[in-house]
Amino acid sequence: MANLDIKIKLANTLATLLLLGYSQYGVFALTWKNEFEIYGWVYLLMALLHFLLIGMTIYQWLPSAPKDVLDGIGYWYLLIAVLNAGIATFQVFHLTWFAFVGLLWQFATLIFLYHRLRNYPPRNTTDHAFLNAPFSILTAITLSDTLHTLFQSIDQTKNNDVAQTALVVGLGFVALHLVDYSHRKDWVYASSTAWLLAFSSVGSSEPTHTVSLIVVGILISAVARTLIPNWLERVNHRFGRWSRRIGERTPLLSGH
Repeated sequence: MANLDIKIKLANTLATLLLLGYSQYGVFALTWKNEFEIYGWVYLLMALLHFLLIGMTIYQWLPSAPKDVLDGIGYWYLLIAVLNAGIATFQVFHLTWFAFVGLLWQFATLIFLYHRLRNYPPRNTTDHAFLNAPFSILTAITLSDTLHTLFQSIDQTKNNDVAQTALVVGLGFVALHLVDYSHRKDWVYASSTAWLLAFSSVGSSEPTHTVSLIVVGILISAVARTLIPNWLERVNHRFGRWSRRIGERTPLLSGH
């Protein structure tokens, strides 16, 4: 069992090195930004993803890391990284359809892993940040990439306002479902989708741009509805605990 744990951790480390280096989302992509069509503020989402992936790689080696979650991730993370490296290679050589097929495989693998992680709810904020959040961001980016690539490859939808608007609505609906109606309350996925839609809408037609901003507003509202009650509950819990401590330390006043 210990030997298996070491293999999975080494596989995760290799996967992180691949994703941070030779992949669509790594340093390699930055040098080929015209090929990969990464624009503006999307770099910040990539930087956050890099930070969380590095954090996951370090966290998995600590004794406090949950072994069951790492077993659940298994070698799927490495497979995702290998597929992404393959996609990057195909795109460099302008093998567009091979890259798209690889993207479909990556998306299918991520969906499988994303749903598998629902069986391992995070125990604390650290688990959520370094074991769940990276795959939420990756899944949001991959779904967006897959649909945008599909729509751009079809002449009837490439510059069609109705089709592009439907794409925005579809991405927003998936994110809204995961944050508002799913038991996971995945605000990370919804926030990532809102970020992508907000900055990918720049330069689009006026109807698509307007719908994108509306969808982003709805997603931000849904994220706020998810996070604010939790924050208030935590503040109330801590305030109540401090009040009890102060009450225990305050001496009783003697009556006169």
